[in-house]
Amino acid sequence: MNADRLEWALTRRQVLGAGVAAGAGFVLGCGSASKDATAWTFVDDRKHTVTLPMRPTRIAAYSTAAAALHQWGVTPVAVFGDDPLEDPALAGFPWGKSNLIGSVYGEIDTAKLLALKAELIVSRWFPPPADAPLFGFKDLAQQKRIASRVPIVGFDGHVIATKQIDRFGDLARALGSDTMAGAVGRARAAFRTAAANLSAIARRKANLRIIAASGDQNTMYVAKLADFGDLSLYRQRGVPLVSAQTSDAYWDRFSWERAAKYPADGILYDTRRLFLPLRGAKAIPAFAALPAVRANQIAGWQVDSPPSYQAYTDAMNDLAKAIAGWRRVT
Repeated sequence: MNADRLEWALTRRQVLGAGVAAGAGFVLGCGSASKDATAWTFVDDRKHTVTLPMRPTRIAAYSTAAAALHQWGVTPVAVFGDDPLEDPALAGFPWGKSNLIGSVYGEIDTAKLLALKAELIVSRWFPPPADAPLFGFKDLAQQKRIASRVPIVGFDGHVIATKQIDRFGDLARALGSDTMAGAVGRARAAFRTAAANLSAIARRKANLRIIAASGDQNTMYVAKLADFGDLSLYRQRGVPLVSAQTSDAYWDRFSWERAAKYPADGILYDTRRLFLPLRGAKAIPAFAALPAVRANQIAGWQVDSPPSYQAYTDAMNDLAKAIAGWRRVT
């Protein structure tokens, strides 16, 4: 494991029904620095071992995994997911160096994948169940069929964000990326600065109560902190987040008429396209009447950021900037 490690969600189709779990993985072999090595071996967070004759260089990846890998210094030759060209996580992605092999969730152009000579597929995973399909795959049957042609590694998206970042760093090193110097080294330093800044601002706002929320036309969702890797990180940095109190996974779900169930001075609102946009939520009288909404103390919540230093530096800086001006309104 990286000696420099810090101590220290969700797929668009699985977010509302996903269960609760945490996974762990480790690297058995980090792949050689040249093509002359005998073998390349990696163990993913499902504890699946991938062994190849040599280090893979042609990678296909689910959209948020592709965004993370690119920021780690590994640009995939192929990307699939739910409309990756419109995914904010892939803003600035070098599409001239990559190919789209699926723009509808669960649909992957296997012929194109093979024509591109992909050697490894990288995706993410939200257990339980332990055999849940990885992100971007319609079901286990499709995943197994593709894995029989191109091996797949999957990373647990349920654990705290810093562990997710670490694991993508493990893979990047195994794929030959220098994760200690250059752009990644600078990104790591910026990440630490952003984390320290967030903690400093959070200490000044310790008297606030902040919830993370999402919704659809009929239902409001308030997040259960332990089930979201990003929220767990922000809570660890001192952000006064209030967790949903429920035995259900991920969310406490209730009608919009009960929007005041969790008194809050500030709201982090889900920005993903699949869910009701903030303007739609504000059109609902019970939500519009909330003190945090009336005070305009709402910030965009970038759920499921790519597991990279750059992505979380941006997310923490945005969060710090938002809450810096918030005050107690409940």
